[in-house]
Amino acid sequence: MSMVINEWQLDVKLNRALQNAQRTDFALYLALLSPAIEESAQFFTPDAIEQSTQLNLYQQLGVALPRSLAQTETDTMTMLKHSEALASTGLAQLKLATYLSPPPLARHDDKQRIADDVWQSLSLHSRRRLQHTTPEKPQANPADLYEVLQQLHGSEAA
Repeated sequence: MSMVINEWQLDVKLNRALQNAQRTDFALYLALLSPAIEESAQFFTPDAIEQSTQLNLYQQLGVALPRSLAQTETDTMTMLKHSEALASTGLAQLKLATYLSPPPLARHDDKQRIADDVWQSLSLHSRRRLQHTTPEKPQANPADLYEVLQQLHGSEAA
């Protein structure tokens, strides 16, 4: 027997037991139901059927989707068309082309990115810290340290 969660799974059995005064069956069916309130029939409603014919507002109005401010792969072709429009018929055609397909406003869309002019004015140590790179440490050799100490001790004796 499968687990009974709410009254819908019992179909009409619970109602028949109540109408026919079958107290034992009614008590059994009530005992099978889940005690969790959120799983009872009044809270366990079936999902509404979504309307697939709902049209997007952008499609209804014929408006293009908002674009990101950063440059994408397709913007190279767009900017090429803009330059061709400027070269062929002038400024009026370029204005029309930019109204129909606007060019990107920014080159990169990364909030962590530092502008090139700021990056160039940073010191090498600041750049290294921002790139999270650490210089390679040389391996310490105790024998070399002993030789240095011997040389220092020898120079003091002289």
